[in-house]
Amino acid sequence: MALLEVCLVDESPLSAYLGAVLRKPDAVLWLRRNDQKNVVNHLETTLAGQLSASYENREIKSDVDEFSEQCRQIIKDYPDHDILFNATCGDRLRMLLAADVFKKAGKEIFFIDMVHSRLVNIESGEKKTFQLTMTVNEYTALHGVEIESGVRFDPEIGKRSGLSYFIGNNLEQIIPFIDSIRPEWNNMGDDKKDIQWRMDGQYHRFLINYESSSKKMRFKFGNSENQKTVEIPNDGGNYLFNGGWLRELVFLRVHRSQYDDVRLDVRLQRDSLPEGVKAESMLDITMMKGCHFYIFQCFSYPITRESFIELKAVEHSVKLLNATGFIFLAHRPHRGFVERARDYGINVIYGRRIPNFSL
Repeated sequence: MALLEVCLVDESPLSAYLGAVLRKPDAVLWLRRNDQKNVVNHLETTLAGQLSASYENREIKSDVDEFSEQCRQIIKDYPDHDILFNATCGDRLRMLLAADVFKKAGKEIFFIDMVHSRLVNIESGEKKTFQLTMTVNEYTALHGVEIESGVRFDPEIGKRSGLSYFIGNNLEQIIPFIDSIRPEWNNMGDDKKDIQWRMDGQYHRFLINYESSSKKMRFKFGNSENQKTVEIPNDGGNYLFNGGWLRELVFLRVHRSQYDDVRLDVRLQRDSLPEGVKAESMLDITMMKGCHFYIFQCFSYPITRESFIELKAVEHSVKLLNATGFIFLAHRPHRGFVERARDYGINVIYGRRIPNFSL
């Protein structure tokens, strides 16, 4: 007998998507609000290449008694189908009402445990573990958001990892030094000259040479007994002064965790963002790990009024993509900024926690 899956739609489409790909029904009936048509469209577009099924969607009745009757009508409309109800999605009241109707009719009800990647049969309690392998691009597409660009891994990041860790492990000495020489670099404009900067700390030395003819920036760092050298062609200024070292350090830390897909310098297509949503379209690092999507944003400059504006944009991106958000700060955090981030549900990482970060 053909299999029908009934699923309430909500703003987090992953559980609805998983219900379809894990149970592989012959037909799917979405129960949605009037403002969730796009969610259904994104789901069906994503499922098109993975599942051969027919789709129907019905607008949810606002009255609870009418909604229960609507669920009973589904059973009458599909007499030649075995019916499954995905109890993972939707608002709690309607999920419970629908589950009650389908349970009384002897239909199977299942729940997707996103935290432990398990499929749970509500009646029997049987649990089946599943493995989700999804790229960052596939996940954002499920939300109707397209990715313009993003780097999986650049060998050059590995080559200069020692320098990135050196800066991260000595933030208290090196960040004030970088802040003090940045104006000199910026004031040269596009016509850069040969220049050298030197920091002699109590335990560490940091020497920077820029060679204008080759556009190379050479870094010599470490203690007096163990000096290392790294050369960065063309992009040394961006690495040092615009937070490239912080993005790469966080990228290296994230790469140490178990993950399905990680991207650096992700650019979202602006025209794919919902109208009126002021989300941040330039994301430093994104990661897909199991059923969870993460956004990592790096702030290498001191906190200013613009930082709060940027934080709000990151919050919009986190909500839009149903993500877990992290902000990494190179400078000692502004108390108001940390409190605002926490109000938004975004984690703040700073100081020695950065080079030791792990999920």
